[in-house]
Amino acid sequence: MLRALIISSALLASAPLAIAASNQAETAEALVSVAAIDIAQSERERVADAVLSHVDTRAIANFTLGRYGRALEASEKDRYVKTFEAFLRRQIQANADQFRGVEVEVVNTAARNERDAIVTTRLATDAGPFNVRWRVIERGGKWSVVDLEVAGIWLAIEQRAQVAAILSRPGADIDDLIAQFG
Repeated sequence: MLRALIISSALLASAPLAIAASNQAETAEALVSVAAIDIAQSERERVADAVLSHVDTRAIANFTLGRYGRALEASEKDRYVKTFEAFLRRQIQANADQFRGVEVEVVNTAARNERDAIVTTRLATDAGPFNVRWRVIERGGKWSVVDLEVAGIWLAIEQRAQVAAILSRPGADIDDLIAQFG
């Protein structure tokens, strides 16, 4: 499952997500096609950079903190965001070789509003085809990936549950969480 999530994130995130509200579907199809080519041709050490440059890791990390994030100091949140991004980078790099030869097809793009869309793709891999849904949001004029869903599981929502499980333990704090992702 993690392999599918990482492959999926790399494919969509490697293309710029400048989706115009008036033609999100057409733009998304072109971007995902470019993403597939970029990833298939990327050198192993550059895949994580390509992915993370189009993922709003701060938004995802803050979302995963849930209600626990309100009690944290800005410096604690910053440490967690950096640790979370490093965790994602390690996961992508560990699986970078699996990105080669993956084909992607945009199935559908559903605008939730002019700044929020869900893009459904079909990925063809050696292990067989599967669907992936991407949540992309525009903030400050830039579109970025904030979540993805494979086999009915949304990555950020799953991470949020894991973070809550760690932080809800008696005496647990941000250092325990950082140790888990570090």
